[in-house]
Amino acid sequence: MQLKQIDTILMVQNIDVSKRFYSEILKLENLHDWGAMVVYKDRLALHQVDLLQPIEETGNFVQAGVQGRANVVIYLQSDNLDDCFTFMKSAGVSIVHEIITLPWERIFRAYDPDGYVLEIGEPH
Repeated sequence: MQLKQIDTILMVQNIDVSKRFYSEILKLENLHDWGAMVVYKDRLALHQVDLLQPIEETGNFVQAGVQGRANVVIYLQSDNLDDCFTFMKSAGVSIVHEIITLPWERIFRAYDPDGYVLEIGEPH
């Protein structure tokens, strides 16, 4: 048996708020939008937690509220980190920390509307 990783799905509290954030602020391009679930071209997906199907079954193990946010980081890249940082800050995005330089690249981190950590890096 061979498995293939296709999507990373984030469970979100309000799909409309999250779609606006990922589509309008982060400018990710939609691949599919099924209302309660959206998949972006880079295969990040968002699903409204209380609408995960079949609700009767998933309600036993998926609950509203924190969904593993403390140990999940979504990594994105920008071709102009300084402009990206300035734009996100001016758009009211909650910034975890300013731009720092690591041995492998420059990054900053921010929160999405559900508290997931976004790490934004700049390729060398």
